[in-house]
Amino acid sequence: MEKRKPKNMSKKEMPSTIDSILGSGSLCKGAIRVDGGLRVDGTVDGEVVVTGTLTVGLEGVITGDVTVSQAVVGGKIQGTVRAEHQLELQSGSSLEGDIFTRSLIIEDGVFFEGSCKMSRVNDSEPNVENVEKI
Repeated sequence: MEKRKPKNMSKKEMPSTIDSILGSGSLCKGAIRVDGGLRVDGTVDGEVVVTGTLTVGLEGVITGDVTVSQAVVGGKIQGTVRAEHQLELQSGSSLEGDIFTRSLIIEDGVFFEGSCKMSRVNDSEPNVENVEKI
């Protein structure tokens, strides 16, 4: 799978590696906080906070609010998504909830129901790195 560098991102802001994986068939109830990248191929019922890139696989399901640096979604999310840099919704994905981000990519075949608020690079917005660490 080829990694794409999102436009207008510095090297520091480039997608992070996957540091943690919630595999297919797994269920997590409660908050998940990851310092780095996270891939979800299972089910999460609770808040997700990731300082790097969140990748939701085709079978991945998140029911809860999501706060990330950036995200690539191929599965389903029900909840508010705050992506500091970029959110990419891939074909076949589903997002029911509000979006707050600087950059949004929506491929053909995505189901999205909610509102979207875009911010400029210099606008003040929540920084995922300032979220309280446990």
